[in-house]
Amino acid sequence: MARMHNATTPPPPYPLPPKARQPVYDAGPFRRADAVVLVLYGLLLGLGVAGLLLLVPAYMGLFPTENQAMFSVNLISYAVLFSAAMVVAAPHLFRTFGTFVHNPWAKFGLVPGLWLASILTTTGILVASGADPTKSENQLAIEAMTRDVPFATMFATAVVMGPLVEEYVFRHLLIGKMSRKVPVWICVPVSVVAFAGLHFIGSGTFDPVSAIPYLVLGVAISLAYVFTGKSLAYAYVLHFFNNAVSLTLAYSLGPELGL
Repeated sequence: MARMHNATTPPPPYPLPPKARQPVYDAGPFRRADAVVLVLYGLLLGLGVAGLLLLVPAYMGLFPTENQAMFSVNLISYAVLFSAAMVVAAPHLFRTFGTFVHNPWAKFGLVPGLWLASILTTTGILVASGADPTKSENQLAIEAMTRDVPFATMFATAVVMGPLVEEYVFRHLLIGKMSRKVPVWICVPVSVVAFAGLHFIGSGTFDPVSAIPYLVLGVAISLAYVFTGKSLAYAYVLHFFNNAVSLTLAYSLGPELGL
């Protein structure tokens, strides 16, 4: 008598691979090396120790303009901090580029998409509040430097080095590492406020209207950082893109607008 076959669908001959999920990148515990970078950050950018060079007449004499001398201090500060951050976090940074493997079209598309959304959100908030758009001292200083500093040199500082240093401090440390002890929904606001406050250090004033672009950008990058599995690389790429577009517009349109 012939054997009856089961009417149910037979299992596949080989097990299907599990659907890849977005990995979450563990930032690891806070280490002494992180503390060293934070101390350097506080000294060079918070207290402006590197700015003491501007008080040395011989140093100022090396530059034809005051803007170039001021920029040189920023260049030195960010070069030191960038090198320190890379020594400490380079393996983690390169590993977190793996986030682009998961939903790559969405990940790449969100880079310009979040930039545009940040611009539109900032504009919408300013229009709704009726506030006059004003520029922070930090933005005004950068625009002044574009008149005397070559684009390539400014690009290396403001687009390549600066964003990595800031993402290492404000996302990797204040969200990635701090969230091991504190809920992430607390870490994100702390990161956003600290990030915005950074851009007013040394100005002696704080204008809420001028802070809106930095707050919006901080929210966008912080949320992207969390939802990409705490990817330092993705936060860096977003910040890199934002600064690259802003700097390119400043150099290309600034002279025509009389900036």
